[in-house]
Amino acid sequence: MLRDVDSWCIKVEPFDITKLRDLISSASNIAIVAMGNELSGDDAAGVLIGEKLASLGNIKADIYVTYQSPEAYLMKLLRKEYSHIIFIDAIDAGKKPGEIYFVDIEEIIGEELSTHRFPLKLLLEILRSSGKKIIFIGIQVKRRGIGLDLSEEVSRSIEKVINSLSTLLKKY
Repeated sequence: MLRDVDSWCIKVEPFDITKLRDLISSASNIAIVAMGNELSGDDAAGVLIGEKLASLGNIKADIYVTYQSPEAYLMKLLRKEYSHIIFIDAIDAGKKPGEIYFVDIEEIIGEELSTHRFPLKLLLEILRSSGKKIIFIGIQVKRRGIGLDLSEEVSRSIEKVINSLSTLLKKY
């Protein structure tokens, strides 16, 4: 989850594969940005999804497993002709653990800009202002902390997101 910020997003909408299909129906080139901390329990959700999708090898999207530094991929994302970028991360929106949501990027709470980190909200705004459609999929965490295991709820949701994206973005 983004730098251990509690409740960093406010407005969410339940995830639905039909809505995702509609959101990417006009896509010409898609990137998936999978974020998270694999050492921190449920915060590993985005990373695990990205790694699994990449290992399938038949996804019509470029997959970037960015861990806790999506900003390190900003120039790659800007330079390529992506029409749509799908971000995937663990979230804390105060909802039921394991629930999957579309996150309204307008509602993501900004962080301070420093020489050591780049706010996610600013990253998303830069990409959107370059003409790329941004879709943010978040999985509500149950627990996070160094050394914690993945919760059952989040584990099931990871599989659901993988199945949805692999179905919609299958090459052949």
